[in-house]
Amino acid sequence: MCQLLETIKVKQNTLQHLKFHTNRVNYSRSFLFQSVDNWDLSQLIDVPELDPDGIYRCRFLYSRVVEKIEFLPYIPRIIQKLFLVRNETLDYSFKYANRDAIDRLKSTYAPEQDSDILIVKDGFVTDTSFSNIAFFDGRQWFTPATPLLKGTKRAWYLKNRTISERLITPADLHNYQKARLLNAMLDLEDGEDIRIENILSKP
Repeated sequence: MCQLLETIKVKQNTLQHLKFHTNRVNYSRSFLFQSVDNWDLSQLIDVPELDPDGIYRCRFLYSRVVEKIEFLPYIPRIIQKLFLVRNETLDYSFKYANRDAIDRLKSTYAPEQDSDILIVKDGFVTDTSFSNIAFFDGRQWFTPATPLLKGTKRAWYLKNRTISERLITPADLHNYQKARLLNAMLDLEDGEDIRIENILSKP
């Protein structure tokens, strides 16, 4: 039985973008477990009294049933460099709790704390080891149309037309000025810039 994971941002004791997480959980349950009922995460998750000035991540582990819910302080990672890694077999179309294949790529090609991998599959840029990505061309933000995982924050920005999808190859990267990482915990507007010249091919 595979386990799946949702990481949900908790800000001022409130679960953020819960509708998008709920939609993904129920789609995954329907596709992988043939579940016909829908969960309401607002009813399943009770947020404890946390420091209202802190940011926390709710770790929601599930399969056919809810397996574990925990709340952990959020410690951001500052990424300054990305290394392009080509992999044609990696499948992360659902948010599996088992990330061994991705973690092996990260430890092999970008072991430094301030670096990460940017995975290329079928010739197109996809995601980093832990996030979606968006690129700025001087006027607009674009996110790859070929993500490994369709993240909830990515979906929210697409719905609000803050970013647009585009097929992006490694050869296209020179058309952009900078990149920022996106996931449930990382907002586009507050993200750290990664300079395009710091997206490198691993020797």
